[in-house]
Amino acid sequence: MSSNTVKVYTAKMINAGKQIINTSKGNSLIQPIRFALSGSLATASHWLVMALMVNSGTLPAIATAVGAFIGAIVNYILQRNVTFQSNVAHRSALLRYVAICTLTWFLNLAFFLIFYQVFQLSLIVAQGITTLAIALMSYFLYKRIVFNEHQSQSI
Repeated sequence: MSSNTVKVYTAKMINAGKQIINTSKGNSLIQPIRFALSGSLATASHWLVMALMVNSGTLPAIATAVGAFIGAIVNYILQRNVTFQSNVAHRSALLRYVAICTLTWFLNLAFFLIFYQVFQLSLIVAQGITTLAIALMSYFLYKRIVFNEHQSQSI
């Protein structure tokens, strides 16, 4: 997959996100919906890249790693531009975004292991509860830390 293809695909995802999601800034009831839809588009981009790579002969582990990276990029762009409509400098927001992604990756693993191995819930139930918890945490962390313009000024 060329970098040009990724750029075109990312631009299409942003435009799709803006068309699907109401972008009226300041509507606190619609923002969580925009967050969920933006995250869904990012997840779809991860899965699409992964599927294309696997179908072209790439090892699944490499395909999902690349897909997750592309999904994270799409997620950052959509969350910044569509969900939070943030003016925080990329230098500040992107560093925080990577830190939050790293934190939530480890929390995802910990929560999953607790629900799956300790509480012995089924795989799907354990991951479902974990995904919901991580999504809720991510929403509030993005809102308060990553894309918060007042937070950016105090650092």
